[in-house]
Formats: sequence, C-alpha cells, structure tokens
Amino acid sequence: MKRILCALMIGLLIPAALAEEKTAEQMVAAKKRADMTYRQLMEIMGTASAMIHQGIIRENKQMVVQGADMITNHPAPNHQPWIIVPEEDRASFKQTLLAFDKILDDQTARVATAAGSADWQGAARAAQELTSACIACHAQWKHKVK
Repeated sequence: MKRILCALMIGLLIPAALAEEKTAEQMVAAKKRADMTYRQLMEIMGTASAMIHQGIIRENKQMVVQGADMITNHPAPNHQPWIIVPEEDRASFKQTLLAFDKILDDQTARVATAAGSADWQGAARAAQELTSACIACHAQWKHKVK
C-alpha cells in the first residue's frame, strides 16, 4: 500500500515540477527580449521603484504610473534569468521568479490605482509592500548568484 501511495505521489509531483519549469520558461518567452543582463534589468527595476516613491512623495500620478509600468511591463534579459544561480538552485529560483512576478504585478497595480485616485497613503502602503517583496527576494538569492 505504501509503495502504491509513493508511486502516486511521485506521479503527481513530477508533472507539477515540470509544469512549473515550463511555465517559468513561458513567462520569460512571453516578454520582449532586451539587450541587457539580469543585473542590468534589476537596476532598471530599482530605478522604477525609486520613480514610484518619488512620485508618491511629490503626489505626481504620472511619475507613479510610469514607474509601475516599467515594472509591470519589464523586458526579459538577453539570457535565461535562472543561469545566474548554480544548477542545483535553478528549480527553486524559477519558482521564485514565478511567484514574485505575480506579486510585483499585483503590487504595482495597487500602487498605480491608489495614485490614480490621489490616495497617497494607500499608494505609499502599496509601494512599501512592493519594496518589501523586492527585499525579500534579494535577501533569499543575493548570496547564491554566481
């Protein structure tokens, strides 16, 4: 009975893992490629985040929306993003990319919506959550980058 249960679990887990890998590849493939590295992309994301924060401080809706758009519609680097980590960490990094891509999209939408309504306190809270997500990802991976 235990063997059957283990075989069933493995049969369910392997396709799920393969689907995640394919999904990460599809996510990257769906984005426009840019002639830049992943590091350069992260620098642009940092600039976009700063633009959001400056826009909130200045109560400049357009600045916030443009910063949010830079994050939401960012291009893909000129290589597969997961090559920046050792081979044994790539599956986990792909899962992280998938999870944080959704978080970034959700948070930037919240920031832009709040700024569009001149809800500067709401925009500030959403921007803080966005920044916290960025920091959480960096804290998790910064020491594993090759």
